[in-house]
Amino acid sequence: MTAAGGIIREVIIGACRLILGDARDVLPELVGVADVVASDLPYKLTSGGNAGGSMKGKFAPDEYDNGGELFDIVRWSEIGGPIYRACKKNADIYIMANDKNLFPAFGGFTGAGFKFHNFLTWDKISPTRNRWYMKELEYTLYLWKGNARTITNCGSKQRFECPRPKGVDWHSTPKPVPLMAHYINNSSDVGATVLDPFAGTGATLLAAAAFGRRSIGIEVNETYFDLLCERVEDAYRCGFEGIRAECAAAEAAQSAASRRAV
Repeated sequence: MTAAGGIIREVIIGACRLILGDARDVLPELVGVADVVASDLPYKLTSGGNAGGSMKGKFAPDEYDNGGELFDIVRWSEIGGPIYRACKKNADIYIMANDKNLFPAFGGFTGAGFKFHNFLTWDKISPTRNRWYMKELEYTLYLWKGNARTITNCGSKQRFECPRPKGVDWHSTPKPVPLMAHYINNSSDVGATVLDPFAGTGATLLAAAAFGRRSIGIEVNETYFDLLCERVEDAYRCGFEGIRAECAAAEAAQSAASRRAV
């Protein structure tokens, strides 16, 4: 049975507040809480273009019917406003999307009141096969509310190279913790509150906790919710050493690539 405000279940692990529920129902209960939002929304994928043997993994024919919906879809036009109201007076926001969803996402979030900073990219190194140029990039809308904040590391470039995460095969679209840590550390100070309305594997929550931020994560899928709770608990037991080391290695790789490019 759903509790008031759409919160079905709530778990507190260290500085992480994990909420089982639909973000569209829960966010109205979280007005003005977030200094930073970093999230990968469940958007519609490209449909069509069947080519025998061309796709594997989450896009394999026995996993995906090529209809464009790999999970429950949230419309860009309906979620920008609730996220805007969940942010504090001044906040940074990072919203991930693929190439086909960049412009709908831009419209949904700027229409809600956010201002646009930049398009960022995640280079996954190993591409997804495609007949019209293989795709190795995902995109991030970098926006802000209120007064614009200068990022912590002004040497950061738009492109962040990092392999796909391992050990989270239970989720169809996991994001790497170093990528989320890169965004969070550039847009907040220790003690800030980070919100992910679509927590998935918990990458945003792990990144926040590893670097001294509080976090709030919302997840509607109960199986994912239980698994991400376990993942956060495991990270706390290990003291986040492995996560911090992984993030440091990723940042060092970006710095080395920048030096080579000069």
